[in-house]
Amino acid sequence: MRRLTPLVLLAAVLLGLPAFAQRVAEKPPSLTPVWVPREVAVLTFFQNGNITPELRIAWHIPIVQQRIDSLNLIVEGGGGWAAVKRSVTNENADPPMTEMHQWHIHAGAAYEGDWAQGWHVGGRITAGVTLYGGNYVVNGDPIHEDTTTTGTVEGRLEGGYRFGRVVVGVTIGVLQSWNSDPRRYSINDIGGFSSGIFLNWR
Repeated sequence: MRRLTPLVLLAAVLLGLPAFAQRVAEKPPSLTPVWVPREVAVLTFFQNGNITPELRIAWHIPIVQQRIDSLNLIVEGGGGWAAVKRSVTNENADPPMTEMHQWHIHAGAAYEGDWAQGWHVGGRITAGVTLYGGNYVVNGDPIHEDTTTTGTVEGRLEGGYRFGRVVVGVTIGVLQSWNSDPRRYSINDIGGFSSGIFLNWR
């Protein structure tokens, strides 16, 4: 059920936004080669009593380019460390945390649409690998969990305004692991709901 949320999130975007996007002129051809990143985002994740800021960089490769919108292949990477950490054992018996990191390498599909007035809307769904680990305190003893990997899926919605060839906007989303590992505390602390800002350029 946890994995259904990002899928439903993006499905609503892909089905609904093309009908609303209105643009009179053709989108200008991209000035950015495919090997150059086309997006930077600063996200903040909220999960299990922790707050984790992340920096993301993404590459967009157009698959279908229409007059008012486009469907892109997206490759995205980035991550960060928890800035606010759980200080007490929570109701799920997850102990206090002293450090947690998560780094993601994802790929998937992204939709982008633009209104004639400059408004921008979009959404994406990606899947890939997350490298994560953390440090905890259990019964007064420090517990170190080595960095390991897990499969994750992420869905995000975005809205903003285009200034020439640059879009400035806000994004919200959710990232979840495909599976759980009862031997590790940190699997419960990665991902979660996110919000942030992004810059997207052509």
